[in-house]
Amino acid sequence: MGPAWCATAGCGQGPAPGAWPSHGGAPGSVQAPTGQEAARGTLVIVGGGLAGDNEAVYRAILDARSGSGPLCVFPTASAEPEESLRSTLGRFDRYGGEGTAKGIPLTVAEPGRALLPEVAQEIRQCSGFFFVGGVQSRIVEVFRPGGRDTPALEALRERFREGAVVSGSSAGAAIMTDPMIGGGDSRGALLEGVRTEGEGEGGGGGVRLEPGLGLWSGAQVDQHHLARGRWARLVVVLLATPGHPVGFGIDENTALWVRGDTARVVGASGVLFFDVRGASREEGGHGGRNLRFHLLGAGDEVLLPSGNVRPGSGKITVPAGRHSVNLPPETDLFRQRAFQEVLVNFALSADSRLRMVQDGYEVELVKGEVFAVQVPPGKEGDLGGSGRGETGGLYAGPFVLHLVRGGGSLTPSF
Repeated sequence: MGPAWCATAGCGQGPAPGAWPSHGGAPGSVQAPTGQEAARGTLVIVGGGLAGDNEAVYRAILDARSGSGPLCVFPTASAEPEESLRSTLGRFDRYGGEGTAKGIPLTVAEPGRALLPEVAQEIRQCSGFFFVGGVQSRIVEVFRPGGRDTPALEALRERFREGAVVSGSSAGAAIMTDPMIGGGDSRGALLEGVRTEGEGEGGGGGVRLEPGLGLWSGAQVDQHHLARGRWARLVVVLLATPGHPVGFGIDENTALWVRGDTARVVGASGVLFFDVRGASREEGGHGGRNLRFHLLGAGDEVLLPSGNVRPGSGKITVPAGRHSVNLPPETDLFRQRAFQEVLVNFALSADSRLRMVQDGYEVELVKGEVFAVQVPPGKEGDLGGSGRGETGGLYAGPFVLHLVRGGGSLTPSF
């Protein structure tokens, strides 16, 4: 059945500066994430596809280093670790100067090196860390085989507690949480739900959860998010794992910077911030109602304990009514950047509600009570970001998502 839709005019106006309320819903029995402990360092979680000219993200990593040692790069996830290491070192040296970055070649070809005391000692001399992209399970296989921390991982955790930055792109982003998203797509997640490690391989058959490194607790992350239409798989995971009531879907060429109780967007595109506290889960299905989320752009912040969102300083409110939402019958909300396109057009329209049907699920978007769209100065006429389809600094929210099968009933969540 092709997507059907309807829209209703009359959305709320954006709030005055400093008046941004919490959009997390009722906290229920689950504690909100409190960010990193005060003594810990910084996470810079990159959604993949990091371009060599994205200076803002590289600077965010380099500026968060602690100590005089090098930034240490792990090529562990890559199928071609030597080439990945050479390319990544060159990029960091470009922005930090020659010798800024150093490779530590821990790979699945020699996983035993993660057990060596001399490697752990080498890690303790690093001012920060970067995990390249590839396959996230390779990182866990080397650093945490069988769920046991290796001396290499213990040394990295020690440096993180002392203030060092830990960063990574794509697979290097996925490993930040525990469990981590190990595979699957939005359609499979919505139709078949969550499956855990050992329940099968491949991209379909649901969204797969696997053990991660667990550097960030209380939240879940996903990467290549808008580019690959992964919004529904993150929603399904959040509804199925009550210990992770908030999630961040990080787009390509974009990073989420996390320090203390603050998460901030850096880079070229957007991040979807979901908060499912106060949501209701679908009984016998994998969706739910009252899932609150925001489309964040560069400079926008989330205050983690409360879920409050603070758009970037100096952004300008864009009036509604500039676009209309006309979805062709063949629209596939899981297609590359399709959900992003719908969100942006809906945000800029005068409509307050939008209903669609996708794979037997009703998808309803509602603008929240203090809905606003804001952009950086000078970007009012260029809301699509770059020619690569990135969203730039666009902020839009809060949205409320209802995602249920036709006629599905609901049970209380969190």
